[in-house]
Amino acid sequence: MSRSCKRIESLKLFATILLAAVVFCFPSCKKESIDPTYSKAKFTIQMYSADTKIVWDNVGYSNAAGNTFGVSNANFYISGIVMKSATKTYTSKKAFYIDPKIAAKSYFLLDSIPPADYTEITMYIGLDKNTNKSNSLIATTDNVNMAWPDMMGGGYHFLKLEGSYLDSLNVTKGYAIHLGKNENLITVKLTKLMHQKYWNHTYTLNFNVNEVFANPYKYDLDLEANYTMSDSLAMLRIKNNMTDVFTLNQDN
Repeated sequence: MSRSCKRIESLKLFATILLAAVVFCFPSCKKESIDPTYSKAKFTIQMYSADTKIVWDNVGYSNAAGNTFGVSNANFYISGIVMKSATKTYTSKKAFYIDPKIAAKSYFLLDSIPPADYTEITMYIGLDKNTNKSNSLIATTDNVNMAWPDMMGGGYHFLKLEGSYLDSLNVTKGYAIHLGKNENLITVKLTKLMHQKYWNHTYTLNFNVNEVFANPYKYDLDLEANYTMSDSLAMLRIKNNMTDVFTLNQDN
């Protein structure tokens, strides 16, 4: 075989290998970077007083009743998450423990979300009645610390919101807004366009502490129970106030 013929055969072989490589790579590249089957989302919770981000232990915020208050701790569960678009519904069966004071516990992750433009998300603050049973969750330190006493019905705290406030005599006092029991499960519904199209999206859920003390009931820490755990009426009022405690923003 002549040198020119050998060169032609080599070029043909190279072209065949290159074409095979392109054909093999293209479907997988397209699936992951252009048209993924599923997507993921990270929701980070931040604490606010109206439009001001909370600084922990700073007694310098004001609620609708005129109480000057601060926040020392906030612990709660997020569960029962449902996202809806015009054609799709995504449901998560997970329950997430949230502590916005600790970065590693200030968010929850959702995966296997069908890509879509979602227009609504609903969630519980707390645990549904099938989960809200003593020892139903893995016995981590966080879950154990959220246990609701068996003598008071068992299950778990849905919310612990604790801090200090100034009473009418300008004396610093403590408060502990604790919610538990199935009848106090909080349902939050947010109507928001969420472009959930690629592998990773991030969102921010702003928790407005002022709404714990307002709408529909103006909750005055100087007049109402500032420790709610054994007060059914106080817990009901706080539960009803908290349906609009969150606002949602899409970061990317």
